[in-house]
Amino acid sequence: MTSLQIIGLSVGYATKEIARDINLSLGGGRLVCLLGQNGVGKSTLLRTLSNLQDPLAGKIEIDNQEIGQLDRRDLATKLGIITTEKIGMSNMTVRELVALGRYPYTNWIGQESEEDTEKIEEAISRCRINYIENAKLSAISDGQFQKAMVARVLAQDTDIILMDEPTAHLDVVNRVEMFQLLQSIKKETGKSILISTHELDLSMQFADDLWLMNFNAPIITGTPEDLGLSGEIEKVFFHEEFRLDSRTGQVKLKQEVRQFFQVTGEDKPVHWLQKALERKGYGVSLDGTPISVHVKEGVFTWSLGERSGKSIAELLDFIEEK
Repeated sequence: MTSLQIIGLSVGYATKEIARDINLSLGGGRLVCLLGQNGVGKSTLLRTLSNLQDPLAGKIEIDNQEIGQLDRRDLATKLGIITTEKIGMSNMTVRELVALGRYPYTNWIGQESEEDTEKIEEAISRCRINYIENAKLSAISDGQFQKAMVARVLAQDTDIILMDEPTAHLDVVNRVEMFQLLQSIKKETGKSILISTHELDLSMQFADDLWLMNFNAPIITGTPEDLGLSGEIEKVFFHEEFRLDSRTGQVKLKQEVRQFFQVTGEDKPVHWLQKALERKGYGVSLDGTPISVHVKEGVFTWSLGERSGKSIAELLDFIEEK
């Protein structure tokens, strides 16, 4: 399988270097998520890796060949990219968009061969967009369009796929579906996929490896669990007024804890009550004031001392009144 080697790479623009001395590799059929704050250079790095932008220093190799020495068509058989740039051909059908992925293989008049047809249909089926195959791009949702873009790069049939913010503008359901789709593609095809994303929680759940990009610092790599355990994720997303919980990908405000509670009961009600308490500035501790919560036959109940009730809102009101 094709592998991508990054050797002593510096990326940026003529007037500004964004990141330097990057030494990484991508291959082996792994799903890798590139994470970092806005402006750190994630998109610039992806554009450089795909030869859409010249490096300031260092080199990028695919199977020991510098990408700058590969012609456009040959490179397109090894590496595919999905950028955040919108395609302006809204009158095109979904199938026509997917078929564009076959451009490195079609003849000079763009005639579709039997193999091209097979790859296009396979890509459409794998992304589960057969039902909109003949729909115009102007008539489909953002989530459907993004799946069509994935199908296009699948039809291109490269061993390496780079994607810049594939879940941008998608709702929570479509964001999860996108990560599930990319994970299944990796497992079923052995392709190596690098995603630039802000989705920490989904990256922690689906990625094999994370690349953590920080300002004026080397890119840190490792499994989500190792980087969460080491505290590297919190360093990348450090902020004076809040912290990012690497276990959940959720923002935790840095505020003085007003009171601690010990919450006992079934996992689901305990989880949601804990979130509510933390949102209001309370903490959860084994030696805190006991609160018992239960759900029986779909009805939530709580008890705190001699008081009890049937909603989290009611419990919060009682605590605030004390």
